[in-house]
Amino acid sequence: MNILVAVEDLRTGGAQTFALRLAQALHIAGHQVHLYDHYAHLVNTDLVRQLVPNVTVISYGASSPVQDWLLRKIEGLGRRLGRTVSLRENKLIAHLRKVIRDLQPDVVNSHTIKADYAAAKALEGLSVPLVITMHGCYELFLHKADSAETVVKGSYALQQAKAVVYLTAKNLEIFNRTGVRPLSSLLHQQIYNGFDGSFSVDRSQHTRAALGIENDAKVFGMVARGIPEKGWKHAINSFLALVTDFPKIHLVLVGESDYLTKLKTEYPHSHLHFTGFSRNPIDWVDLFDVGLLPSYFHAESLPNSVAEYLSCGKPVIASRIGEVPAMLESVEGPAGVILDQANWQLSDPNQLTEAMRAYLINPALLAEHKRRAVLAFEKFRMQHCLAAYENLFARVKAGK
Repeated sequence: MNILVAVEDLRTGGAQTFALRLAQALHIAGHQVHLYDHYAHLVNTDLVRQLVPNVTVISYGASSPVQDWLLRKIEGLGRRLGRTVSLRENKLIAHLRKVIRDLQPDVVNSHTIKADYAAAKALEGLSVPLVITMHGCYELFLHKADSAETVVKGSYALQQAKAVVYLTAKNLEIFNRTGVRPLSSLLHQQIYNGFDGSFSVDRSQHTRAALGIENDAKVFGMVARGIPEKGWKHAINSFLALVTDFPKIHLVLVGESDYLTKLKTEYPHSHLHFTGFSRNPIDWVDLFDVGLLPSYFHAESLPNSVAEYLSCGKPVIASRIGEVPAMLESVEGPAGVILDQANWQLSDPNQLTEAMRAYLINPALLAEHKRRAVLAFEKFRMQHCLAAYENLFARVKAGK
């Protein structure tokens, strides 16, 4: 099958990471696959090299970076003046339409709302079906006062789609909005993101020794996008509340952003390790004892980091958000601890501290949850995800 995978940008993020992993898995399975993104200047080349070494990436603006820079500046000026300037967007859609005509894919699979809209517009009048994978951005924009235009575009994309893939039931909130096509009129299927990671050949920099961590220390760790809503401060504060009583604990924080750089300056501690960006986060996850994700990010659906923790056999302490509770379930019980939320904040940040403390004082609990983590990961194996997508793509291609 000939497949075009479209995403807004190729920066570090859950939707982007999965789109790359899916594209590579489809390629390995024998399909002809291309990736399309909207911003050549934002491509994280390390991430692309790591996850899709065999897939051709087509980035809008790559062939004319100066012109694209000017279009982005005009677009930004329009926003500051309170006007919608669609010149770049229209050119991008025309470019994507040409790409589709040239490649003649059997199906276009888009990820993130702006990519969905551009793909839907580019496919107008063409016989190529659109399959939208929902990662949480639709319900995120529903709760933003200034998102009317985005919701309209998202509604249009859903109207044109032949099928939608959702990760968790909350992704479907958009279908309760007046003017959006009924979900019952659209082929829809829940498919968990797949993940089959492998460690890097050279892991010499990803060891406890490299960070100065004792072999008998307990290590908590967190991998996420570098935005406040992921709960980085909650993790740091809980670590600081425990380190006096448990001097052999460490906290490893894997991510990159100006926000994390600021936190690193604000919290200088020899047992607090900011690693920066990682091309292959599981290299770090493997040295954790427990993975953390005290997120209060509204669009959280099926966090990649939780699957990454489980893949390495690590128990997880995470917020009750999106599909996280189901992610931690195994045939023998939960592989971690769920933190309560209220109004998109942790109900009681002390819950995180106490959950971490429980693992420190109860080695049997830690060992049991490590065993369950391996069982809980089974549902995220890429082979299951790939088979589901292949079946869905075949159905929409056949018009079923």
